[in-house]
Amino acid sequence: MTKNVIISVYDKTDLDIIAKFLIKKKFTIYSTGGTSDFLKKNNIPHIEISKYTKQKEILGGRVKTLHPKIFGGLLGTTSQGHQKELQSEKIVNFDMLIINLYPFEETIKKTNKSDEIIEMIDIGGHSLIRAAIKNFTKTIPVVSPADYKQIIRKFPNSKIEKKKYAIKALQHITQYDIAIANWFQGIKTEEYPLRYGENPQQKAIALVNDNSFEQVSGEKKLSYNNLLDLDAAINIAYHSSSKENICTIVKHNIPCGGAIKKRQKDSYLKALAGDPLSAFGGIVAFNQKLTLETAKQLMKNFYEVIAAPGFEKDVIKLLQTKKNLRILKVRKFKNTTEQRSIFAGALIQDSNTKKSKIKPIYGTNKLSKDQLNFFVNILKYIKSNAIALFDNDSLVSQSGGQTSRVDALQNCFYKLKQKHDYKKFKNLSLFSDAFFPFTDSLEFIKKEKIKINIFAPMGSQNDEKIESYVKKNKLNFFRLSDRHFKH
Repeated sequence: MTKNVIISVYDKTDLDIIAKFLIKKKFTIYSTGGTSDFLKKNNIPHIEISKYTKQKEILGGRVKTLHPKIFGGLLGTTSQGHQKELQSEKIVNFDMLIINLYPFEETIKKTNKSDEIIEMIDIGGHSLIRAAIKNFTKTIPVVSPADYKQIIRKFPNSKIEKKKYAIKALQHITQYDIAIANWFQGIKTEEYPLRYGENPQQKAIALVNDNSFEQVSGEKKLSYNNLLDLDAAINIAYHSSSKENICTIVKHNIPCGGAIKKRQKDSYLKALAGDPLSAFGGIVAFNQKLTLETAKQLMKNFYEVIAAPGFEKDVIKLLQTKKNLRILKVRKFKNTTEQRSIFAGALIQDSNTKKSKIKPIYGTNKLSKDQLNFFVNILKYIKSNAIALFDNDSLVSQSGGQTSRVDALQNCFYKLKQKHDYKKFKNLSLFSDAFFPFTDSLEFIKKEKIKINIFAPMGSQNDEKIESYVKKNKLNFFRLSDRHFKH
């Protein structure tokens, strides 16, 4: 029994091989202009789409496959009703679609001319693919020349086999649409090669905005883990929207240092003092142009990456003397969404960029808006249940990733006492990423006999008990307007 296939491809790689195979399988080939010319040159029998539809290509090729006789053949099911209607309209059934799209992503890498780029936004091809996906049990969509060998080796006959091609086709047009959307927003994405993933046995690449950062020094490429740490460090430093100097130090995707000061050198030294041991081999980010004064201090320690929006004269020259140190110029940005893969697909959510406000429950707040915003930004990246301790303008201890908030709290104080002369701190602030469900955490804080200001959201069934305990025991407590879990 004769079957029918539409072939309309921009990339002609191995097209003669798959076309000759389909002829042997008793397929009748229908093709568009450029593909038809290729088939003619290779003496491969076919029917031109325009002769079948009796409609010539118009608008310089912008319209050539958008026709009921094409989409009817792709979308018609094997049901008796559909088949009867197709016969009456003299529409053939299409059993396969071999197609690839205009090279949009390749074009934006070669030119900035909008007219040329716009013409590379595929319309007909994209629509054909979506139609074949919808009707995949009958019409098999093939979107990559890389699949031709597999089709020749094992022609897809089962529903499961056909579905694999449909999934690949859907992923293909999704990525294509994302690239177009990014271009309209002024964003270009490119593949950034990585040595490996989180572990050597895991292969990995990064899809990054090509204008987001520039590696100005360092021979080694960034690693998967470098980029994860950098994401946290940059988000904390850049999104704090302060005119003061901010420095953040991140290790294993957790902030181990952070400070906000008028002088950049002071912000770095204060951030380092929070946990010098953990800072070793970490990622350091600044929200202002990196000064030579600060760079001289950075030279005294070992870091994987140093990032800033710019650099004073001779800074890069100085830092280049540190072997394997990567120096990045990172442009200010604002992500609107966050994505994470899961077993069933992906999770997508709004970025957690809302600035938290506070409401006094007991006591008087002494933190500035800039300090509050910066401390909350650090808190966001400690992982839930997150507890962070700040001394006036810097991070001095943190703990997160615990299944119990009390455990996180106890660990945070343990680290504080082990690493610092904590009694010298005069304005300690404790931040919790979520509410205290019971008074046990507050009881622990009270027993420490440390003067401390507590900042935490509320929203538990025991809020009244919490508030009553705070007031009765005269604990300085300030309600945060938002929860900041990061699993």
